[in-house]
Amino acid sequence: MLNQRLTPLENPTKMLIKIGKLRIDTVSRREKHRRFLVDEIMSIRNEIIDIVMTGHAINRISVKELKLKAGLAKQYTRRLRLLNL
Repeated sequence: MLNQRLTPLENPTKMLIKIGKLRIDTVSRREKHRRFLVDEIMSIRNEIIDIVMTGHAINRISVKELKLKAGLAKQYTRRLRLLNL
């Protein structure tokens, strides 16, 4: 992957408050999941664009792979809409 994202486990300083050995999470699970879905949707859309651009350059586009990525983007977008209600 060209774009590397930081997951909450890799970048805990923005979401955790440490007091001694106690850790307090400042972001809800719903908000974390919403952020995850937004990141996944954007990365899938970028992958689709990359597939189309490279396929256009060599005059060959993998339709099966595009359908899979588009289906995932549609599914994640639907879940994101449900979370925003």
